Amino acid sequence: FRNPPQFMSYADPASRDAAYETEWVLDHLFYHKNTAPFVVHKLIQRLITSNPSPRYQHAVSHAFINGTYDGIGSATYGDMAATVAAVLLDREARSPILDSDPSFGRLREPLLMLIHLMRAMEFAPAAGLDVQ
Repeated sequence: FRNPPQFMSYADPASRDAAYETEWVLDHLFYHKNTAPFVVHKLIQRLITSNPSPRYQHAVSHAFINGTYDGIGSATYGDMAATVAAVLLDREARSPILDSDPSFGRLREPLLMLIHLMRAMEFAPAAGLDVQ
């Protein structure tokens, strides 16, 4: 930066200033309007499906923001109990009809696919060398 932003005083730097700055940045990021949809999308992708519907994401985002889902949660912003309950108990997560849909489900991570392939082919490292 040509003129970097300055938040702390150079004349009287204190560790409490750094703590306040750090706390402010974390609060700003946590309460940002895109935090709930981002966290929710990643949770749904990891736990339920790689391609969640917009309705599903909105319902779980609502639980993250309000902190409750069907009586579960503490009614505070970002309550993970309510968010995980919304992810796991939503009708899209529990519907057996969606199991036959080819676009529903999770994709395996590339490393897990490779490990699965190596185990299926009964791979053995040559001459005592470890796979790295």
